[in-house]
Amino acid sequence: MSILVTGGTGLVGSHLLLKLCLESSADLKAIYRSESKLDKVKHLFYLEGNEELFEKIEWIKADINDQNSLEEVFKGIKLVYHSAAIVSFNKRDYNELMKTNSDATATIVNLCLENKVEKLLYVSSVAALGNYIDNKCVDEEAPWQKTNTTSAYSISKFYGENEVWRASEEGLDVVIVNPTTIIGYGNWEESSLRIIKRVADGLSFYPSGSNGFVGVKDVVETMVQLMNSTIKNERFVLVSENLKFKTLFDLIADELGKKKPKRELSKKWAEYFLRFEQFRAFLGGNPVLTKSSLHTAYSNKCYSSEKIKETLNYSFETMENVIKNALKDY
Repeated sequence: MSILVTGGTGLVGSHLLLKLCLESSADLKAIYRSESKLDKVKHLFYLEGNEELFEKIEWIKADINDQNSLEEVFKGIKLVYHSAAIVSFNKRDYNELMKTNSDATATIVNLCLENKVEKLLYVSSVAALGNYIDNKCVDEEAPWQKTNTTSAYSISKFYGENEVWRASEEGLDVVIVNPTTIIGYGNWEESSLRIIKRVADGLSFYPSGSNGFVGVKDVVETMVQLMNSTIKNERFVLVSENLKFKTLFDLIADELGKKKPKRELSKKWAEYFLRFEQFRAFLGGNPVLTKSSLHTAYSNKCYSSEKIKETLNYSFETMENVIKNALKDY
């Protein structure tokens, strides 16, 4: 049995590989692009006391946007975990988001079909789901809608999912997971972990909104259980807790020994800041705040994980414990 992991140097991929190395006797292949990121994965293995297991992985330098570099990688593969993605809420990244999150996903599923892969597990996002008009917690049935606040990231993940569902119609067994904001040990400069860096750098203000959060270990545990089950052609929302941003920031600040943000920033002032960021982006800067991220910061999002809990009889770790584990090497 051979298993392939895309995005092996990312937050989800690195923790997934560690789990597979510990629990599976299968041959493991993982795709990477940068040597420096391999060192960070190795550090995760070291922290967990399993540095020697890193050698079990066959690392292959390839680009998921380049089908030619992937042709040989898929030979003999039976199971594929597709976790590679770009996370950005900057409008200027639209083309890159579509290329990596949608077009490359089409390439991955086509190669799965061509090489008779038995099952594909795709790491999507709750950004590919919609909302209910009565503010009911979002579940697997919430239909995606494009609005004036829909991010390019959301669009790219929705289109990526469409490619996976297409593959299921063509005979490939698939499962999709839709995690909320993922927290865990990893690089604070990337994706959702930038939240930790902002608190570590000192955060005085907080927005009024709330969102769903989940630990990376819960994400990979449910992924492996779903992959090893007979479940196919279904999706699952992954959320540990729905929290106010203020609550999350306080938990992180307590663990880091930093000051908690004390003042709520009104949406009006945030909108003024957004205009400044839009002007800065116009001049070529990289915006800290975007229209879609502002919408998220001041929305009270709620997500339901009842389906995965009932299907796998699963219990999620509390976010307080997740944060303690994420910051153990601080």
